[in-house]
Amino acid sequence: MLFIASPSNYKGGIESILLLVYSSIVTPVFEELIFRGYIWNELNQIFTSEWKTYIVTTIFFALWHLGYISSIAFRVEYDLLNVMIWKVITGLCFGIVLGAVRLKTKNCYSTMLLHGVMNIFGR
Repeated sequence: MLFIASPSNYKGGIESILLLVYSSIVTPVFEELIFRGYIWNELNQIFTSEWKTYIVTTIFFALWHLGYISSIAFRVEYDLLNVMIWKVITGLCFGIVLGAVRLKTKNCYSTMLLHGVMNIFGR
């Protein structure tokens, strides 16, 4: 499904294929286990409302994307600040959607799958 959904990845050789697998499988599993798994469960013990957990986790997820500056800086020739602002905004939008799914389903397995699909089309 990964290769059918993103046929342009055939052109880049093995590097593009590995990047596709990494960004659509490894990263979503890792990030979802952290944010919609561990952090979500820990915050649920602190807050009385799951909505507060949802909001705080979503903000943390958006800010987490600032950490990708090292990989983005090599690909951006100018206006890195603007690119990073959009990276955080994208993380916020993804976080809103993924957090809503987590809120509804009460697990992070569905968010892992959705996150992977969103990364395939949102790269």
